Amino acid sequence: MLGGEGPGTPADSVPDMSAPRPWIEAFAPATVSNLGPGFDCLGLAVRGAGDRVHARRRSEPGAVLTHVEGDGGALPRDERNTAVVAATWLLERHAPTQGVELKLHKGLPLGSGLGSSGASACAAAVAVDAALGLGLPATVLVEAARHAEGVACGTAHPDNVAPCIVGGIVLIPALDPLRLISLPVPEELWLALYTPGCSVATADARAVLPAEVPLSAVVTQAARLGLLVHALHQDDLALLGEAVVDDIIEPARADLIPGYREVKAACLEAGALACSISGAGPTTFALTGDESRAKALVEILDEGYTGAGVAGKGMVDQVGPGARVVSRPLH
Repeated sequence: MLGGEGPGTPADSVPDMSAPRPWIEAFAPATVSNLGPGFDCLGLAVRGAGDRVHARRRSEPGAVLTHVEGDGGALPRDERNTAVVAATWLLERHAPTQGVELKLHKGLPLGSGLGSSGASACAAAVAVDAALGLGLPATVLVEAARHAEGVACGTAHPDNVAPCIVGGIVLIPALDPLRLISLPVPEELWLALYTPGCSVATADARAVLPAEVPLSAVVTQAARLGLLVHALHQDDLALLGEAVVDDIIEPARADLIPGYREVKAACLEAGALACSISGAGPTTFALTGDESRAKALVEILDEGYTGAGVAGKGMVDQVGPGARVVSRPLH
């Protein structure tokens, strides 16, 4: 009798569905959010850096984090970790009787403005979805990660986690219900990214924001966001650089980053299309249409921040895909 169990099949040959399954590994990329005028509603995923989460089913319900590396011992190992928060949110709503074990491998610096907490949450959401075979849509995975961001930062903003899940450049025009719009990505767009040797907590970066904004500033900011979207659809990098300007959020946060104003001026003088703060900072990004110029801009950023006493690390990257299963064996 082919393809099934015949009479007399030993009971111990039946698979034990309660036993742990093999590890599933997911990677979630770093993100650059706001992009000038797109505060809390615009972000992009990069190709290179990111976090990894391994997940496997366990017999007991709920999510547990059994290992974290790459964080220097700074992150919680319990239910406060964004990987656990995202996994728990998914389980409670889509697999309440199931359980998962997680291992987190941090590839992103903490408090950097590169979506570090969001990347952990997104990698966990993707890994859990795959480990349990749930097949959930991207919007649900984003909601899980956004909930984790709310626990970690006090605000469930989607501008990091949406591009982290979806990839590319993502606009979030609505939260209830969540709506995600993928924007065109210019092939020649290069990013010079530099994370100075200081940290800025998201809560602190939000605390310095103005409580009131003049109507004229809001109109200008809205016009720039519209121009940014148009520039992407036109594949016009010069127009994109003109749009990536922020006169509301960036000025309030600039003094939280030693040397920022000077390095921005140096990048623009050297031919960068635009230069601004990624998310809450302190990571600074500069845009260009040339890889060699992006490398030169990283050197300028390094020189400026080193001179300001906060030497850090830079990289050249492009817009990349979102979180995904990579499934390398974990021993």
